[in-house]
Amino acid sequence: MLSDKIRALKLSRPLTVESGTSVREVIRKVQQQGAGCVLVSKNNHPVGIMTERDVLMKMVARDVDYDEPVDTFMTPDPLTMTPDDTIGEAISLMNREGFRNVPIIDPASGEAIALFRIQDVIDYLAEAYPEKVLNLPPMPHQLLATPEGA
Repeated sequence: MLSDKIRALKLSRPLTVESGTSVREVIRKVQQQGAGCVLVSKNNHPVGIMTERDVLMKMVARDVDYDEPVDTFMTPDPLTMTPDDTIGEAISLMNREGFRNVPIIDPASGEAIALFRIQDVIDYLAEAYPEKVLNLPPMPHQLLATPEGA
């Protein structure tokens, strides 16, 4: 599983806005799409990422002008991966850097084509190992004598 390529996952296209878009517009789009983050691009190349964490840490309970550009609050120059990188490499990057989202770019064009999220790892594990996942005990160290379920 860890050596499988990222392309093996069914990843969704990222929500993307152009650099210079107002924070107000970004928040509106995020709410409409139900997204956890937005990629900020310039000429179709990612130049930043704004996550829920960025909003909480940089904007909540502060006197923020929502007409300011998203560039003021985004995390600039996000680390990216390609579809040919492995799931293990993506998980290692996320663990090492504390990321919850990693943009996946087309190596030929540099355009963001997908977003690798923690949820994608969970979904992949649940699909690849359904019996193990469905029979997990309620507490990690608890051993069950028999599998639960129907």
